[in-house]
Amino acid sequence: MLKEIEIREGLTDLSPAAIATLYRRAPLLRSVKDLDELWTMYEKSSLILSAWLDGRLVGIARVLSDGILFSYLCDLAVEPDVQRVGVGKTLISAVLERCRGTDILLRDSTGSAGYYPKIGFEKVTNAWVRGG
Repeated sequence: MLKEIEIREGLTDLSPAAIATLYRRAPLLRSVKDLDELWTMYEKSSLILSAWLDGRLVGIARVLSDGILFSYLCDLAVEPDVQRVGVGKTLISAVLERCRGTDILLRDSTGSAGYYPKIGFEKVTNAWVRGG
């Protein structure tokens, strides 16, 4: 039986190496070659939530938000061996709770595109992106 998922807020108990490992295993398509750069991304984020099972990091969510109109769920990564047991849904619920009153935006890979409509997200066509 799966134990309760513990959600922690902030950078405590996280490290760049642990985040990079989770990104690779999930897989989350982010560059993790420069751990200093990865950590800076996290330090500059509005909200960091991590999911833990039996003291093991199994998921993470990173958000940028203005706190009024928009919150951007930049990253959502879940360990493959606990996918489909509620870790992602628990993280997203915690994001929704903490970012209440803002529209939650996210970019998705084609691999998990079917997941988000099931939990209440709607696809939008009125967005643009320009690479950095």
